[in-house]
Amino acid sequence: MDRRTKASLNRDKAVHLNESWRVGAAQARYSDDGHWYATLTLFPAALFDATGYVLFASEAEYRTSPHIRIGKQISVRKPGISAIPGYVRVLDQNTPQRGDIDIHTFGANEGNRQLVVHLVRERNQALVRRKKKLATSLHCEACRFSFSHAYGDQAADYCEVHHLVPLAEAEQSTRTKIQDLAILCANCHRVVHLRNPPYTLEELKEMLSHAHGKRSGTSPPINPRPT
Repeated sequence: MDRRTKASLNRDKAVHLNESWRVGAAQARYSDDGHWYATLTLFPAALFDATGYVLFASEAEYRTSPHIRIGKQISVRKPGISAIPGYVRVLDQNTPQRGDIDIHTFGANEGNRQLVVHLVRERNQALVRRKKKLATSLHCEACRFSFSHAYGDQAADYCEVHHLVPLAEAEQSTRTKIQDLAILCANCHRVVHLRNPPYTLEELKEMLSHAHGKRSGTSPPINPRPT
């Protein structure tokens, strides 16, 4: 990738992260590793890396920071901005992605390229794993689809976990209880989020019931139901 293309992608990603994480910076810069950035001229301003950001409330705070070197570019010594006091970590780079997919993403078309970033709210993967451990089954609570029934032992522990109270509606960090989560299959999870605010489980079940009624006598349900 040439330098101009990379600079354009980083600029776009900085803008999207600033908006999606609701940082509120007048100017945003992005770098994958958090070492090199274009200089800042508008404040408050933020420097982003792949997992979080540092916000400079004023030009004075930026100019006097002992953690960065300002020249033609901003230079940050290793390990990058993540070591600067006040760094806000939004995403955990060590969080395993297998089995707990977060569908809350959006894209911005750039020709044949697509930039994808995570939604603002950090999701507690330990709580997701606990929900799955305590659930009486991992059958979808809407359509009763079972990954183990459909795909065998390789997928026995797979499902997706849905927040019944959308995190995006919270104005600040909120405490989520196990009963605030629901086990869903990938299809139902995506259909729930076709609308903002999301459909409720009751609305989703009604949609499934209505569709199944129209199919009765002609074809079986798309999702096999466990016996």
